[in-house]
Amino acid sequence: MAAQPSLPMLLDRRRMSYLATMGGAVLSFAAGVMFHVVVMAVALLAAGIAFVIALRYGRKVRRFPVETWLPTETGVAQEPGLEVQPQRFRVMSLLAIPLSGFCVVTFGLVVWLSMATRSPAPAIILGIPLAFGSVGGSTALVGWNRRARSVRKTGWHKVKVVDIEVFEGRAAPLPVISIGFEDGSTIRLRTIMSTYGAAYQAGRRDVEAWVGGEDTAMVVLFEHGRFRKGLYPVPVKAIGPRTTSQSSAPVFT
Repeated sequence: MAAQPSLPMLLDRRRMSYLATMGGAVLSFAAGVMFHVVVMAVALLAAGIAFVIALRYGRKVRRFPVETWLPTETGVAQEPGLEVQPQRFRVMSLLAIPLSGFCVVTFGLVVWLSMATRSPAPAIILGIPLAFGSVGGSTALVGWNRRARSVRKTGWHKVKVVDIEVFEGRAAPLPVISIGFEDGSTIRLRTIMSTYGAAYQAGRRDVEAWVGGEDTAMVVLFEHGRFRKGLYPVPVKAIGPRTTSQSSAPVFT
């Protein structure tokens, strides 16, 4: 019997499959703007196949237990206000429906106009920002709904140490949050493009925070935001599994 791939390998394969999906979608859009129907169809097919493969890897990742991501043996935090957060995420998901619907419908009209006039200008000038809006709205709609289910499953776990790494530059990746738990285990999380960011907490270590969820549907909950009072959720995804190894654990300075 063939050995099952490790979790880091599954995460890497899923990431590559999603990148292939995005590449196929972008190529399909570009071909459609230039009216290359055959190239557009092939690119769409390739993107669809890559997306199905990514979903298969995702199902395998979700089979791993909760303790892969969180220290279940330490118990769930019971601080006031934590129990209502999943319902709050559900509401945040619903709020994304109007934006997503508007962008999707308008994008379809712009593409139709571009094809009717046989001019790529409408699709380039209006279609690209509308496409980003459609993806952003749909991602928020699905993402916060998934996080609500995931956090409801795992509960919130108290964080002992938080270290936020912010990268500089125009093409810099999103900030990484290294989390340390009471039992000495650690996990590295990458923030997700959102109006809820964590960069404002960079350099602070005396931060009260909790973390909940699994895999790509995780949330770091801070005591407050930069401009918003009350519990402040930052959407994140795990870069890898939680580790207790001192040699591979994040270094907090």
